[in-house]
Amino acid sequence: MTKARNNDGSIFQVTRKSGTKAWCVEVSMGHKADGSRRRTRRTVNSLAEAKRVRVQLLKSQQEGRLTEVRNETIMTFGIYWVQSVKPQHIRPTTAADYEYRLRQYVFPYLGSVRMVDLTTQHIVKWMNDLRREGCSSNTINGARRVLAGLCKYATRTGTIPFNPVTATDPIRRSINEPTQVGKPWTLEQITKVLEEVQSYPDLDCFLHLMLHTGMRPGEVFGLRWEDYDREKKTLKVTGTLKQARLTTPDGSGVVRLLRNEPKTASSRRSISVTDALGAALERQEMYQSVSRMSAENRWSESGYVITTSVGSPIASTNLRRKYVKYLEKIEVPYIRFHDIRHSVATMALNEGVPMEQVSEVLGHSRIETTKAIYAPFVERSSENFALLVGSVLPQNKRNGEYQLDSVPPQWLKE
Repeated sequence: MTKARNNDGSIFQVTRKSGTKAWCVEVSMGHKADGSRRRTRRTVNSLAEAKRVRVQLLKSQQEGRLTEVRNETIMTFGIYWVQSVKPQHIRPTTAADYEYRLRQYVFPYLGSVRMVDLTTQHIVKWMNDLRREGCSSNTINGARRVLAGLCKYATRTGTIPFNPVTATDPIRRSINEPTQVGKPWTLEQITKVLEEVQSYPDLDCFLHLMLHTGMRPGEVFGLRWEDYDREKKTLKVTGTLKQARLTTPDGSGVVRLLRNEPKTASSRRSISVTDALGAALERQEMYQSVSRMSAENRWSESGYVITTSVGSPIASTNLRRKYVKYLEKIEVPYIRFHDIRHSVATMALNEGVPMEQVSEVLGHSRIETTKAIYAPFVERSSENFALLVGSVLPQNKRNGEYQLDSVPPQWLKE
């Protein structure tokens, strides 16, 4: 046994279960609440390696990064984090999404690695493996963000000395990488969708709500009749309804509809109801009355505006099938439900609605978010600005033509 000065660690030889010899490095980490000493150990194959490890451990101790060796793997620690810790701070559907990403994209590759052994090299290789298997940059970066959150918690609780994800960079999206985001509908396409949809009771109110309010799909599915003020002609966004994949105790998955609080404080908002939307809501009440009589004792009084034929809240996947067939019939390009919201925002901005108003109606917490998303799609903003400024500034015109003699001479030189 090699014992250094107090608090400088010890090195001693041990025998593994296999009968082979190894060297153990032990460094003190202070005392527990009961007065007993806390120690951390590392086992290596040679004395020379043990001496190097002792230097590294003592350096980590001085920098406050030394932790006890714990045997939690990324899988065991991740399941605890996402099922016991995160639900206290985030919405149930968000926690379910985190767990799905961990089980789908992290655990199959890194699940057996101990938290204390996770390195930046592990993470870089993992992201490259996902890339080679065809995962998009959004998918990889989304899983990376969840793993970063897991490691942040592990660092805060002393399970690992530092967060290795912070030493890596997100995957950069290539120019030719396909995207799910569809090209926004034009005003003509939006008009066609609304003109034809009245003949389709399952889609009538849903598409009117989406195209007249710019609400998120989850907000439309989560809209209840109590949120509709007929006298004031307003709708209140009070929650969302989304499908979430939950993991049962036996490890299998089950999809459930969960109602959440609005995404942000700004998402809890009031939206004006146009005459056309009000008429669509009246038709929806009529459709539900007819369905209630037809369903008889099978009817479920859920209170939601968008429902199944028996009154229960409807899953987006079930409505999407009818939506796809409807667009094929009227020959309008398919876009995702969320892209309908993008179409409304783009249309409003191109028609001159101020960015601040669009941001408020969409429920964005910051106007910078609206600008970042929609600035590339707004074709007329610069044109409108130029026309407005040009209408109030002196024109330097004589006899209906612009005069070059008013231009500074130096501008005309080669």
